[in-house]
Amino acid sequence: MRHDRSIVLTRSTLLLALGGCLASAAWATQAAVATAPQQAPAQQPSVITVAPPIVDLGVVQPGSTNPAKFTLINTGRAPVSVQNAVPNCKCTNITPVQGKVIAPGGSLEIEASLAAPRVPGDKEAVVFFSFAGATPVQAKIKGEVRLPVLATPPFVDALREVVSGTITLKSADGKPFTVLQSGGTAPIFVGFDPAKDAPRNEYRIAWSLAGRAPEQMPLWWIVWTDRADCDAIPLRVRDEATGGKHDMERFKRFWIVKESIVVAGRGSVGAPHKAEVELEHYNPPKRGAVENPAWREVRSVKSLNPDVEVKFNGKRDAGTDGAMLEIELTAKRGGPIEGLLEIETATGKGTVPFAYFATAG
Repeated sequence: MRHDRSIVLTRSTLLLALGGCLASAAWATQAAVATAPQQAPAQQPSVITVAPPIVDLGVVQPGSTNPAKFTLINTGRAPVSVQNAVPNCKCTNITPVQGKVIAPGGSLEIEASLAAPRVPGDKEAVVFFSFAGATPVQAKIKGEVRLPVLATPPFVDALREVVSGTITLKSADGKPFTVLQSGGTAPIFVGFDPAKDAPRNEYRIAWSLAGRAPEQMPLWWIVWTDRADCDAIPLRVRDEATGGKHDMERFKRFWIVKESIVVAGRGSVGAPHKAEVELEHYNPPKRGAVENPAWREVRSVKSLNPDVEVKFNGKRDAGTDGAMLEIELTAKRGGPIEGLLEIETATGKGTVPFAYFATAG
């Protein structure tokens, strides 16, 4: 009987404990619901619509400036005033619209432009519009920067311990061309012998980064051709050493080079050739706050490749957080030349790869 009674007591105790747990859980749930922040109501559609919402420029030339147009349409019953229009990229310019009033049923045409980078790839910019009397809207501009000679893939994928691979090059217009150099040396062809075969409009070339230490990993693998309209084909090297860990000094000097390679174009041996390099303020930890204005004070620009001399001619402001450096390159020899430019400002030094083709005269 004692044994049976202990079992009954044990079961009763368990039931009481379980009831307490359920009650505590119910109380906790009610408390959580009572103290949880209320979900904000969904934002109402704006009375302002953008036509078209996306301007697709299609294929654009490297370094080109491409116009685009948007129309803001007021579908509401009251006037709407434009408070601001802010692009997310300095590559985009728009006509001043701050303070413009759009009448009910009226519209406002906006002219914009997209400056394409000099390296191939997709480019997209967004313009954010804010209003008094309407919720914000945005417009997009996009385009594909394409060289006359297409590379597939348009990069060198050296991630996950991959050290070699191939790239296919093909002229967009079908014209034959010659590959002069690849990765700083003579190209290694797959299925083609330049000593026997005539020039083609398509090649497959091999690349290799075997044996490169992380600090020796290049940012770009550059292929050179004999086409005047496509001297250099820069292919970004994707590797752990070329990502966020590259150039850690940027946090101390507060600037980076906007385009991580300077494609200087074509010039003549011994003749000064003008080019530009854009610096961009860099301070992500403080959300872009300028802690040291001296980052703009450029002291020197020089070439680390002795085949090219570089002269720094001056700079101009590029917006509120950029500086455009004007330089001159003078080649001492002909042919493809690639190397590093060293830039020094009052806040520190940094380097950027460059590519320059010099003809004999």
